[in-house]
Amino acid sequence: MMEADLTFKFDQIKRFLSIPEDNKDLESIFHDWSKSEDFKLELLEKVLNFIYHFAMFKEIKPFMKSLFLTIKKTFEFKTESIKDFEQLLIKNSLMRFIQEYITYSKLSQKEKVLDYLTGSLERLQLQPLIINLGLLIKPMYEDKEYVKKIEGYEEVEVTYVLNDDEEINIKKSIDKWLESQHISLSRQDELQTDLQTQFDTLIEECGLNKDSKKCKKLWTEVCEMLNMKLTVISLMESIPEEEAIGIK
Repeated sequence: MMEADLTFKFDQIKRFLSIPEDNKDLESIFHDWSKSEDFKLELLEKVLNFIYHFAMFKEIKPFMKSLFLTIKKTFEFKTESIKDFEQLLIKNSLMRFIQEYITYSKLSQKEKVLDYLTGSLERLQLQPLIINLGLLIKPMYEDKEYVKKIEGYEEVEVTYVLNDDEEINIKKSIDKWLESQHISLSRQDELQTDLQTQFDTLIEECGLNKDSKKCKKLWTEVCEMLNMKLTVISLMESIPEEEAIGIK
């Protein structure tokens, strides 16, 4: 009976997100996860509750595909508690959508990003935050040329599409390094220093000139990768538990 309940929940999630029934990505991750059936069932219920926040965007299939990939990525971390999973799902979702928006808009200055996010999204409860962020990025997912360009890309790789192969490999390496770090607002200076060391090592291995225009531009983009993680953490910490303050 429990197996049937899990299958039903999987089907509900995929139906809402317009994911083909024969896609078994989520099921395969669960198969290798040594948790009780009750735990898995509760986890799927949390996912359903979360994705229902996106109801007004469910007809935009590229948007829902991005959300599905985020859920899949979050499952792969195999958190030990339901609470940790919920926090990670929120963080990963905000991270992906914010980073995609920056890539699409070709914003390269940290201040522009932070000013908008902290000024417009700060202190919103989760649902209005998602709705306002969704309205911001909706035109991106309705841009057929952009959607065609990113087709086939998954996870954070979507943000590398406009770079050359060398830059893509460096960004992938930085992204993996960031995933292994304890990202917190109190460690900003330390993380910035460590990021510089990691970046210098990578460009040296690639035989690139640190003082070149290409490397300076790449360093700015790498810093933005860290800044986005810090921004999302800041946003998550500002989500109130009580009545929300409206968007400015």
